Amino acid sequence: GRVIAFSGRILQGDEKSAKYVNSPETELFTKGKVLFALDKAKRAILDAGHAIVCEGQLDTIACHAAGVRNVIAPQGTALTAAHGRILRRYVEEVILCFDGDKAGRNATIRSLDDCLGSGLAIRVASIPPPDDPDSYIRKAGADAFREVLGRAQSFFDFYLQHLITENDPATDRGRLAIIAGMGSKLQLTGNAVLIDTYAQRTSQRLGVSVD
Repeated sequence: GRVIAFSGRILQGDEKSAKYVNSPETELFTKGKVLFALDKAKRAILDAGHAIVCEGQLDTIACHAAGVRNVIAPQGTALTAAHGRILRRYVEEVILCFDGDKAGRNATIRSLDDCLGSGLAIRVASIPPPDDPDSYIRKAGADAFREVLGRAQSFFDFYLQHLITENDPATDRGRLAIIAGMGSKLQLTGNAVLIDTYAQRTSQRLGVSVD
């Protein structure tokens, strides 16, 4: 609960600048090992049995202000293996709640490579585009936001649908890309049950053999 660094959000000006600017890294502050608002959220995370991970600090603050307090955010980075280890101290499941547009979907996917092997069950809550959690709460209210969280789907269901949207499953090239994408992410988990389950789901969606 003590200050270890500062983070600034660029509102206007040089469009080439980073969206967020943090203090320099020190022995106390390493971006890949710090989760914003964890000191405020850990009791609520334990009570809820899962953590909600937003993309940025402002979304996290908006969630807490709306009474959804089991919410944290990385420091403008992907979720790392260190983040995964920290979260496993409290829960076995996280819900990723990033922006609803294509950039938000891509951020969700990018954020996970280092974290998939953590053993956490990962779900994805899809905010209706073009909103992010902050704007959606202001527009629709906290109860509607909780409903979105309640509809969160498994990351691999989300990712399979993303791959099918990005690649034409009616073509050989598209099917190969979908299979390669699913395979590469699933192998990161090292979880034989997940690999078998989603090999079967992928084969059913594409009309190819599980092998």
